[in-house]
Amino acid sequence: MKHLIVRTYIIFLFLVLALPSSAIGLKRTPAYKSGETLKCNLYFNWKFVWVKAGEASLVIRDTIYNGQKAQRMTLLSSTNKYADKFFRMRDTLTTVFAADNRPLYYRKASAEGKRYYLNEVCYDYLDCGKVKVFESYKRDKEPTVYKEDIVDDRVYDMMSLLAYARTLDFSSLKIGDRLTYPVATGRRIEPQHLIYRGKARTKADDGYEYDCLLVSLVKMKDGKERSVIDFYITNDANHLPILIDLALNFGSAKARITDKQGLLYPLKTGRRR
Repeated sequence: MKHLIVRTYIIFLFLVLALPSSAIGLKRTPAYKSGETLKCNLYFNWKFVWVKAGEASLVIRDTIYNGQKAQRMTLLSSTNKYADKFFRMRDTLTTVFAADNRPLYYRKASAEGKRYYLNEVCYDYLDCGKVKVFESYKRDKEPTVYKEDIVDDRVYDMMSLLAYARTLDFSSLKIGDRLTYPVATGRRIEPQHLIYRGKARTKADDGYEYDCLLVSLVKMKDGKERSVIDFYITNDANHLPILIDLALNFGSAKARITDKQGLLYPLKTGRRR
């Protein structure tokens, strides 16, 4: 269970803001291009001591999917030798999306300790405007579990959220405003909520400080809302994740960006640390 929680929150480092019906009124602008590469350090708090636990990278590239032009986003994350003593994690996540940010395919392969998980999502856009979502989930050598849904609104997976969300202009939001969106996990489609908290100046692991927007991921647990992740993203057209604070069941964690290449816009860095 611990491994699943850690892996989920590492994924969310790059999935910073969200989307559909609640974000319809927000202006959109291009925010990324093929060739963009982001890297970060992962830290975990054990017995009040922060230690580096691993690294993650996110890459965007042009591709062809079922004969149409698309873009592929790939996230790689892994624990280091020190963290491997407590839990070993090697994750590869891939999403493919069209030019209008419609997700086309999603795959998550996770190796955690001696366990292996494989989640997949495929999207079929029907002529009636609805979306047929095919999901599959496999754990170790157990039989694959399949699920199919037809929904009225566009559905996103955890990775394709980034491609859409980074194009949104959040300047019209007020502190406390909430965005709600559906996410296909490979096992089910479930709603998630993000709350805009305002602005903050944030340190990264590249030696700079950045002007950021702060957004909290809020989930329901036992009938109550609980803030589980705080995201700090650059307050510019790039909307890059600089820092994420995580509230885990067995402690806390942080992820700080270390390097970024191939950005669409120049990035304003603040003062050196």
